[in-house]
Amino acid sequence: MAKKKTTTKATAVKPMTKSEVYKAVAEKTGLTRKQVVEVLDATTGIMVKEVKKTGSFNFIGLMKMTLVKKPAVKGGKLVRNPFTGEMVKQKPKPASKTVKVRPMKALKDQL
Repeated sequence: MAKKKTTTKATAVKPMTKSEVYKAVAEKTGLTRKQVVEVLDATTGIMVKEVKKTGSFNFIGLMKMTLVKKPAVKGGKLVRNPFTGEMVKQKPKPASKTVKVRPMKALKDQL
């Protein structure tokens, strides 16, 4: 009895590129691509300004962006390496800021 080979490649679905998003929005709204770029650049600028100023930004009820400030970590403390189990010195890390993006109810309901 001969075995039948099945060769199925899982095609990875790639997210849209920036230019594909601009093109799709331009087609949907009837605006020119240049106008779409200007609108989205302005929106991005407003988001950044508000997150810096207030620490959070709600994007049209779809997602909430919040600024998370992580404090600096002093080095030298002994911590357990979870992979090997040995005790190693912790490396110092500077303070940093990052943005956390959470979906809101309107986005969850659309999915």
